[in-house]
Amino acid sequence: MPETVTDTADPFQFRTLQPEDIGECIRIAIANFDEFRDHPQYISQWFERRIVHNPWQSSLPGPGVGVWHGSRLIGFRAMFAQPWWLNGKSTVIAFCANTSVDQQYRGKGLATQLISETKNFSAITGSVTAGDITQKAYRKLDYLPIGGESNDFFRLRIGYRGSWEKRVGKTMGRILGGAFDLGLSWRDRKLYRHEFVLEETGHCGAEFDSLWDSAKAAYPSCLERSSRYLNWRLFEFPTCPLQLLALRDSNGELRAYAIWHRQSFATRSAWQCCATYFICRKTSRPSAACCTMSSLTGEKTASVGGTWKWLHRV
Repeated sequence: MPETVTDTADPFQFRTLQPEDIGECIRIAIANFDEFRDHPQYISQWFERRIVHNPWQSSLPGPGVGVWHGSRLIGFRAMFAQPWWLNGKSTVIAFCANTSVDQQYRGKGLATQLISETKNFSAITGSVTAGDITQKAYRKLDYLPIGGESNDFFRLRIGYRGSWEKRVGKTMGRILGGAFDLGLSWRDRKLYRHEFVLEETGHCGAEFDSLWDSAKAAYPSCLERSSRYLNWRLFEFPTCPLQLLALRDSNGELRAYAIWHRQSFATRSAWQCCATYFICRKTSRPSAACCTMSSLTGEKTASVGGTWKWLHRV
């Protein structure tokens, strides 16, 4: 039977986590999330790759904030460093993840207090959420929303058949989806640029820095996409299967790239585009580049989605 915790006068202590607390954080996450209980290596690898081997983590006071009941760690909110481009300057933001509280201590406002405690963890703290409940908590604690549902994504549908089959069944879905897909074929013929070629890339060099330097002025707030960050995040310490595809013109110049994440479903696995980055030079357009990627990737899907990002400045 779960332990019953009675309310006492100020029984909980909040303080900065230290590296030696990571093992207990992993225990709490495994005990309180079904996904981590079934796959404990997910949360262990996450701490190892996003915090322990994070080149920017030393700019933060620790790996997060914890809450103790006596000598026992009962909850935590992990904080990892992200290089960020904000209002024309490079900075480091403390981003949160994996907020967890032991089940017998829930309903006491500890998770909300953990969010509040991390507001002062760094000059700027941030979070990403798609949940209505957590968005209300962030608003209450004076976090500011940036981005939104679109989040700078160019939405690109590559087929209607699947969605129509879900709505009206396979037979009618095949017929209606095929009719709608004719319009997409016309769009692709108009936008597809034959001079582009797509190639898989296993390392990001100076050309990726050049691409970033020439485009960053147009972004008021976004992740800093330097070659150093990309190599660390994609190739050195990835937290999931990722693939980078570079789009080049006929002269071999890098014009855009997309990052793909392999996701497994009940009957198949597929690559999903989780981040696309474009630069417009000369006659190229983001929509044309996106359609070109869609045409050249074949079995991959170009579906993307947005979440809300929240920032708090001290």
